[in-house]
Formats: sequence, C-alpha cells, structure tokens
Amino acid sequence: GLVVNLEGLAPDAPLVIVLHGLGGSKEKMLPVLYEFARSGCRAVAFDVRLHGERSDAPARETLLGADYFGTTADMIEGTAQDISRLIDHFGAERAAVHGISLGGYISFAALLAEPRLHTASVAMGSPDWVGPLQRFGLGPGHPAYDRAVLLNPLDMLPQTLPPRPLLMLHGAADEVVSPGGVIALEQKLRPLYAAHPERLALELYPGHGHSYSDEMLRRSVEWVGNFLRNP
Repeated sequence: GLVVNLEGLAPDAPLVIVLHGLGGSKEKMLPVLYEFARSGCRAVAFDVRLHGERSDAPARETLLGADYFGTTADMIEGTAQDISRLIDHFGAERAAVHGISLGGYISFAALLAEPRLHTASVAMGSPDWVGPLQRFGLGPGHPAYDRAVLLNPLDMLPQTLPPRPLLMLHGAADEVVSPGGVIALEQKLRPLYAAHPERLALELYPGHGHSYSDEMLRRSVEWVGNFLRNP
C-alpha cells in the first residue's frame, strides 16, 4: 500500500483509507492522499482485489467477462475484509474511508462489516446492489441476486450505521452508477439521524456525470477532518 504522512504528523494522527475505482490503482490515488495528508491525516491507499500489483490482477478482465456480477461481488467483499486487516496493522481504534466509484461500493460493504470505520465519504458509489441486477433481468434463484439480497447495504446499513458520519457525493446525471441508490439510502437514514442531522449528508451535482471532481475531494477532506478528529 501507499502511505502519505507529511513531516511533523503525529504517529497516532487520524487514519484515512482511500479506495480507487474499477481499473484504477493505489498510485492513481496519490493526489487524493496528499490532500488528506495536508489536512493532518495519515492517508493510506492500496490496490483493490484484482487490481494493480495484486497477483491475480492480470485475470480481472477474463473473470469479469465470465461472471461480471460474481467477480465484482468477490472484489467488494474481499477488499472490505482487507480494510479490517489494514486497520489492525495500523493499530487504529477508529478510521475513515473515502471510496470512489467501485471504491464507494466497497466503502458501503466495509461500513457494514467494520465498526471501527467511524466516518465515511463516498463518491459515485451505490449501496443498492439489488436494483442493478433486477434491471439486467436477474431475480430470486440466481446466485448473484440471492447474494446481493443477503448483503444489500441499502437494507442493512440503517440497522448498523447511525450515528456514524456519512457523506455521499454523486453526479445527478451519472449514467454509470445511478444516484438512485444514495438517494434511497439518505431517505432511509434521515429519520435515524434526527438527533445528529449534521452527520448525514447527500450532495447531488446537477448535470454532473460519472467523474471525480476537485469539489468532491474538497468536501471529503473537510468532512473527514471535521468528524474523525472531532467525534
């Protein structure tokens, strides 16, 4: 993995884990890591399963071609497990996660599995794993559908997430990952954050498609800095 610590940063500074998108790598996250480090965090990125320097990365396209949904689910769930190992490695009692696109999907899975993830900022990810399968004509009895129903963050996060801080950033015109998932999650979570409304935010960018922007990064650094350092 890549770790960016600026000079003078305390060894117990807040830990932020940054997750790249499909086809990306930890190296492409360096500008993002640097901005988190400038804000006073220990910023860490690593290659998602089947990416970058992972030994199985050359097989990614073949595996996706053979079983797109099953392979994607394996990447999401496996990388979420890696996040817990990373938190163990750094000995952090709590951490933040910032996921982009596929990294956003992984962030939602990790929030379900890892209570030490205290704060999250998700850009262009979705907690709705069932809706896309339905649009592809998959339903009950299909392995991918049954797996998605069992683990669907859209249904599960309201039981375990509040009142942890969650920021969701999405282009309103995103045709790659529908904003419908984060809109539905915000609606489900909003009543559960009645005592802490400032800890839940959804920001939709009119006319914006599936691309990571400087504004998304700025808001994410601000969000994590505010809540991870001031629980």
